[in-house]
Amino acid sequence: MYLPSATESAVEKDNTTNKEVHRKSKEKQKQENCMATVDQKVTIDCPWSIYSTIIALTFCIPFNAKHSLLSAGKRKYVQVCVQNLSELCFQLSENSLKKSADCTDLQLVPLNRESQQVIYSKQSIFFVWELKWTKELPLSLQCLFSVSFCPATSEEQSLILKPFTYEFQVENFFTLYHVKAEIFPPLGAEYCKTGSLCSLEVSITRLVDLSEVDRDEALTESD
Repeated sequence: MYLPSATESAVEKDNTTNKEVHRKSKEKQKQENCMATVDQKVTIDCPWSIYSTIIALTFCIPFNAKHSLLSAGKRKYVQVCVQNLSELCFQLSENSLKKSADCTDLQLVPLNRESQQVIYSKQSIFFVWELKWTKELPLSLQCLFSVSFCPATSEEQSLILKPFTYEFQVENFFTLYHVKAEIFPPLGAEYCKTGSLCSLEVSITRLVDLSEVDRDEALTESD
């Protein structure tokens, strides 16, 4: 997404005070938008002029994506979170998650809505796929997430934009712990009631041994 900015030739004509004001306003705008930006410069040469015009372009990345591996019993899921970093509202459609070609025994079953979704400013939307395998899980899984988007306003929906893509790799499919929590009513009572002191029982069972890296991370988190 391109956000218009002043040309460099015009900025150079300003005095030092105007330059400082322009820089601070630009930094303030970036902080308020909280968007990742990519700055580019385009040089325009005219055949009837000996001077070149340099135009500064700032492209803003509208989305941020992150993934996580979820586990519930023997079932596993891949979750992708898409966050709208811009001040605009977008319409999302045609989401997909493709895996590496060598994982033929693994299937990604989508659990998402097939209809279009509107993602508002600073909002996050989650997409989930269930992992289903026939033999055994691979050591690592290379994934490519893709979703089509366009501005939610009706007058700008005709814009043709490339889909937003996010590539990531999932490793360590093994479930390390099984966690179970249960709340019990007081002795002699059948149900838990407001104001009564109830007990919470949490059971954590280690299913597989920790590797060297996981053991170090576990010690760090416990501290």
